[in-house]
Amino acid sequence: MDSVEKAAQTFRAAALSCTLHDLRSEDFQVAGIPGAEVSDTVYGTGMTDGPGREIYDEIMDGRDEDLCPMCRHTEVTELDHVLPKKAFPALCVTPDNLVGVCEFCNGKKGDITATDDRKVLLHPLFESAAREPWLKAEAVPGGAGVLRYFVTAPPRWEAVFADRVRYQFDFLKLGMRYSSKANHTLAGMRQHFADQLEASHAPGLRLHLESLAFSHRADDPNGWAGVAYSAWAADDAFCQGAFIRP
Repeated sequence: MDSVEKAAQTFRAAALSCTLHDLRSEDFQVAGIPGAEVSDTVYGTGMTDGPGREIYDEIMDGRDEDLCPMCRHTEVTELDHVLPKKAFPALCVTPDNLVGVCEFCNGKKGDITATDDRKVLLHPLFESAAREPWLKAEAVPGGAGVLRYFVTAPPRWEAVFADRVRYQFDFLKLGMRYSSKANHTLAGMRQHFADQLEASHAPGLRLHLESLAFSHRADDPNGWAGVAYSAWAADDAFCQGAFIRP
């Protein structure tokens, strides 16, 4: 259908220009057919359990990484529509609108259609915020290494894009999820850090943490692990042994 092809082209152009928030549901309807019917028939019986299953599997198998691109936290298990299929039925089988994600992110998104431009979730493959550092963390005072993660938008980001990143961070509970990962990592590294502190004192431990941070952030500048090591290295109390349990 010409309307579906045109919708796919419009979607791709918006994704490439980081303007998905400008798209409106009413412009992505299929004439004469309710959105729910289109998504259930075309996607549900046609792609998930029908002749289009090969495309579904290709998208799932063709991704570059195993971690969910929405949260960079959990393994990919499901295929998700970046823009909800019932609200944007003309995009229900558009490959660019389909991304492998984790169960948590897919379930949290559901069929929610944002009415506020600042609350439109990012397309993880087109509107990536990974080009420059934006994820930060700091040690909680008296928390023995517990971290609080937050977003610091680079100055060059447009206001709407920065708001979308902040909203997605909060909506997907990334601060809590990353802090949990960091706590688990610290539990396994605590003795190692204590040995480093004893052998080379606070300056040596700090250098060691900075080295670990550099290695992780070379791969992903906004990965929770690299940010965790940077935060621990920057905290004087941590480097002096605040992470050691009594």
